[in-house]
Amino acid sequence: MEENHDHYIKELTGEAHVQNMIEYVQDNVDQVVETIITVCEVPAPTFCERERARLVRGLMSELGGIDAQIDRHNNVVGRYPGECSTARLAVTAHIDTVFPKDVDVSVQQKNDHLAAPGIGDNSTSVAGMLHLIAAWNKTGYKPPFDVLFVGNACEEGLGDLRGIKGFLHDCEECGDVQLQAVCIFDGRMGGVINRGVGSRRLKVTLRGKGGHSWKDFGTCSAIHNLGRCIDSISRLDVPQRPRTSYNVGVVEGGTSVNTIAESASMLIDMRSEAPKQLHRLEERVRRIIKQQTAQSDCTAEVKVVGDRPVGGISDEHPLVSIAQAAGRYLGLPMNTHAASTDANVPLSRGIPAVTVGIYRGEGAHRTDESITPSSLTRGLPLAVLLVMGAVKWLARQHSLSH
Repeated sequence: MEENHDHYIKELTGEAHVQNMIEYVQDNVDQVVETIITVCEVPAPTFCERERARLVRGLMSELGGIDAQIDRHNNVVGRYPGECSTARLAVTAHIDTVFPKDVDVSVQQKNDHLAAPGIGDNSTSVAGMLHLIAAWNKTGYKPPFDVLFVGNACEEGLGDLRGIKGFLHDCEECGDVQLQAVCIFDGRMGGVINRGVGSRRLKVTLRGKGGHSWKDFGTCSAIHNLGRCIDSISRLDVPQRPRTSYNVGVVEGGTSVNTIAESASMLIDMRSEAPKQLHRLEERVRRIIKQQTAQSDCTAEVKVVGDRPVGGISDEHPLVSIAQAAGRYLGLPMNTHAASTDANVPLSRGIPAVTVGIYRGEGAHRTDESITPSSLTRGLPLAVLLVMGAVKWLARQHSLSH
């Protein structure tokens, strides 16, 4: 019999300690905004998150009263103690951004509007997670088992989900960690990500003899051959279902306008909701590169620089149903969809996971990104209800198994 998770959420909101948590986060939206600004104004490009990691570790201790550590992957990991010392749930938000360190991340505030690179993705999510811990701490809540709160590194771009991969790998080696669910805060409010879009990213480097554009005209040019490869790739047909895509996002090479290029490279992003289609697409791309270079004096080197696994849970899964019921309670649309987030990794390993957003905003990955702080009055309660619902579900599953 399918469980009614609308009723499940109503049960939760009838519990005094959950109402106290919701009231706490709603009454402290101004403090959450201050935390968002504080986090955002510490640059954290992928691979360079250490300074922000130190900040998040300090805030976990200050707001949540838990001792957090920075692991070897630059993840901040805090363990909130429960009645049972086994950790069964992880709550995560990535701390890295897509912007280089020299980008100005000063926050501009005007009325119900905050703007800065990375203000939403993912400073707001990190702050929301921190104040969820604070709500637990201030209300004296003790979960039935330990819960891990993680500000993870290397989610964006060529970070390749390295932070969450490393965190889950380390958890496998801990006898007191048996993760049965992961709740992830990322993106804008409205919707539940329960399917991870897989990706393969290749760096292709072509090399040739090169020379002078006049004297050595006709000599193999790495750039010309790279262009032929790109042209052939752009003509590939891919299925709409399961949705599959490709993109040549970066091209580099050459020395000067009058030099036949000795080397040129490109970064290719390939994505699909189905592992077989992703594998097939990569084979076709590699075949094009091989065929084009075989017709010239150029050589090709192909390196895998990104590998995001495919995974998912059904729309009827209890964790998805809990997220949707929490959204409905707050008047939020919570349709399910697929995307590439940290959830890819636990989902690919058979661990149920969902990703939700807790703010309204615009312009993710742009320097003019912005959020609407008033949206947090619903976004923060959504975070509370999702995680508390996951705790209750896991506690019930564990009691039934015994």
